[in-house]
Amino acid sequence: MLVKRYWLFFCHLYAIVCYDNDVFVLYKSYATVPQVSASSHKRPRKLWWLVGFVLFALFAVLQMPAAWLLEKYAPETPYVQHVSGNLWQGSVIWQMPLAATPLTGTAEWSWQPWHLLLGKISAEVDINSAQTRLNGQVKIGTNSWQVDNMSGKIAPETLASLVDWQLPNTPIQVNNVSLGRQSGSSAAAENASTKNSSGFTQADGQLTWVGGEIGYPSGGKVFYLTMPAMRAELSAEQKNNKNLLHINLLNNQDKRLGDLYIDGDNMLDVSLTQRLLESMPEYKGQAPQDTPVVSVRQPLLSGLGTR
Repeated sequence: MLVKRYWLFFCHLYAIVCYDNDVFVLYKSYATVPQVSASSHKRPRKLWWLVGFVLFALFAVLQMPAAWLLEKYAPETPYVQHVSGNLWQGSVIWQMPLAATPLTGTAEWSWQPWHLLLGKISAEVDINSAQTRLNGQVKIGTNSWQVDNMSGKIAPETLASLVDWQLPNTPIQVNNVSLGRQSGSSAAAENASTKNSSGFTQADGQLTWVGGEIGYPSGGKVFYLTMPAMRAELSAEQKNNKNLLHINLLNNQDKRLGDLYIDGDNMLDVSLTQRLLESMPEYKGQAPQDTPVVSVRQPLLSGLGTR
């Protein structure tokens, strides 16, 4: 099949060159302008051959099997179980060792070549893991990655792999989420300006959740509360010289319920307000409703480290 594609492409290229030669002969027979040198006649033909060669080389690269490239450049990656297709479009079975039971799923991509003009590799991506379904654009630069217009839903079993909390059996709806993250190179790790520029540089979109009973660890105990229906608004925020992803939790009346922060080291900071904890039967504290009364810090994606 690959040889057939190359042959068809070469035939189209030859037809273009022959067509160009015919046009040139007609022009030479009927034109009334003075004759030009023989070297100028050869330039259009050489230009067409050059353009054709570049297109043929690009086509050949895009048709390279993705499995061969993975075996050559990342033969021992623990995250990819199987890959099929080519650089233009294909699919992969992935695995992330986040917990005792690894998080697995599939991803399909379709390359968007025009983003090469911006110095980035971009693809339309569909991600599936059990009942989790996400679709959006993924762009990868030299030291950055970006997600645009990601929509779908995150299933409860996927959430249980991300955080060690007891969560209700309700999915999170993802609505046009965009994220951008910059990572400093290892060679410049000691540069303070590089450290300050790393982290989340862009965030937008919303997450919605119908709520339910949740259990969260604090002080060696697990506390339970009934979460109301809420939405989370995403934004990028700079705090303590770090670029953080800020997830602002609001109820249906736009009242603040808490804040989540994720830094460049995959650490999750959770802050819950008095308003939210009033829904917990055992809670007897007194404070203004917007006051943060519970703070928890723990690793996110701990199985991946800070990679």
